[in-house]
Amino acid sequence: MTVQDLREVLRERGAAAPPPNPARRTQVEARIRRRRLRRTAVAGGAIAAAVALTATLLPGTARPPAPAVAAKPELPETFVSADGTEYRKVAATTVVTPGKKKVTVTVPLTGNPIDLAASCTGTARGSIAPSVGAAGLPPQHGLQDCSKERQVLGLRMPKGTGTAEVVIDPVFRGKGCIRTKESAPCEPPKFERSVWSLAFYEWIPPTRPVVPEAPRALPESLGAMKLSKTESGTWPEQDTITFRTSGRRVGIEKICTGELAQRLSFEVSVNGRDTGVSGSCAVWKQGDFPWAMGLHTLPKGKISTVTLKLRMEGGGHPNRPVRWSVGLYRK
Repeated sequence: MTVQDLREVLRERGAAAPPPNPARRTQVEARIRRRRLRRTAVAGGAIAAAVALTATLLPGTARPPAPAVAAKPELPETFVSADGTEYRKVAATTVVTPGKKKVTVTVPLTGNPIDLAASCTGTARGSIAPSVGAAGLPPQHGLQDCSKERQVLGLRMPKGTGTAEVVIDPVFRGKGCIRTKESAPCEPPKFERSVWSLAFYEWIPPTRPVVPEAPRALPESLGAMKLSKTESGTWPEQDTITFRTSGRRVGIEKICTGELAQRLSFEVSVNGRDTGVSGSCAVWKQGDFPWAMGLHTLPKGKISTVTLKLRMEGGGHPNRPVRWSVGLYRK
């Protein structure tokens, strides 16, 4: 019998008057409890759902409340990253987004770098990721959409040992709206409830440098822009990139490899003047190139110097190097 057949039979029986049985409700509740205890991942789950459906169809039986979003089991006490770095949990908490108030966690400082690991139960669409910031430091917004997969964020933390008060803000303050098409009204976004398991880890780097593979070759062209020059290197040995170029408009693309690749940021200056533009490094393992070109206007008729300064977000270590490749594009 298929699930659809079972539903039709239950619907037919549910529409009929039940036979006299004052103990019927108690019997059904007992059956539900027994089934839930015995159910397995597939077959048992289907049986429990069918029994629960029977209970909702019986006259006089109250409809059970909708299940709440459950938190994922706690993040592990320890784990080891792909480059051999050991992570040890020093504090943990759970927050719900969107939330109504901030959560403060006391995090012990051991002298080692501190990262935040996150796992989320909910839906990625419409989810809100909390911001995290140590007292006295700007909040960080690096967590991605809700996902059961563990994501790790490098934190800016005070130097030294002792403790730090870290504030987790699950409150959304945006004032934007969404249009499904140009003529449609602008509607406020709808946010889904998500449960975030958050844990703070100190990490101990490998005893020797673990050098990742080289980045893939940058595309020869992106739209109307053609690859003009490339530079490659390894952070932290090389933390500055300089191009001398002519032309009115140039674009810059950056890809990296390594466990800390996505934490590496690039601050751009033109002729010694800070442009105020910075961007993180993309990781390109498969699929289409993650195109996110930064465009810069240069002085007309002159040779210009474009400089990129590399900075590691949340701290890094020489034994956890990042290999990078940067391309300068022109029309």
